[in-house]
Amino acid sequence: MYKNLLKEKLKNGASVFGTWSILGSNEAIMVMYSAGLDFIIIDLEHPPTTYETAQNHVFSMVGTNCTPIIRLGENNELSTLRALETGVQSIMISHISSVAEAEKLVMSSKYYPKGQRGLSPFTLHHQYSDKDLASKLIDANEQQFIGVLIEGEDGLNDLENIAKIDEIDMIYLGIYDVSQALGVPGDVSNDKVIKLLKDCVKISDENGKTAGSVAPDKNYLSTLINSGFRFISYRNDSFVLGDGLKKAKNHYSNTISEMSK
Repeated sequence: MYKNLLKEKLKNGASVFGTWSILGSNEAIMVMYSAGLDFIIIDLEHPPTTYETAQNHVFSMVGTNCTPIIRLGENNELSTLRALETGVQSIMISHISSVAEAEKLVMSSKYYPKGQRGLSPFTLHHQYSDKDLASKLIDANEQQFIGVLIEGEDGLNDLENIAKIDEIDMIYLGIYDVSQALGVPGDVSNDKVIKLLKDCVKISDENGKTAGSVAPDKNYLSTLINSGFRFISYRNDSFVLGDGLKKAKNHYSNTISEMSK
């Protein structure tokens, strides 16, 4: 099986930059990874993206320097299994609020002896063959990257304990939900939120984890970098597409207006 470049980069101390995919377009995926991104998060929580579409996205990124990640909105054994069977090596699960939930995720994601993930040899992970299966299972466990999204008050309160779980690779803060949990909904630059960001980095570093979050704009991108985050996602495909066209349209309209004076 191919190496998980995302996990390797982070293990070597590098920082990574990527975005979210919600449009369900393979062409958009190809355009985005051609931009030099380290990862693309395929969102299966909010948009109507199917597992089949997600698998096509994963296949299109095999052999590139861009790592596909699937984000699920539920910590469900079958959902996790179906996501992983697309061939993706990196997953993120939303709404993790306790050690028990994080440990449940690990058990659903890892093969024996680290977990209880269901086994079919006839998937991309195992080159569609049961030959040398024992070594493939060891490799699959080693290459897998697990990120947990901490978004609510319960998860924030148990953050230190969640970070101690060996097989968790990343603690990802959902800043909008976090701002709401802190009593300042939507104010992601509030001092309370910034303090929590720095606390998350400290806890993550102390436990050998990567701290991750999302940058809604370029200024916040700098905030996350300066706070010590090494996994940073920026907006999503639909926003970048719309924002680029709006800026071009505004420039066009302003130019036409100036010419008519």
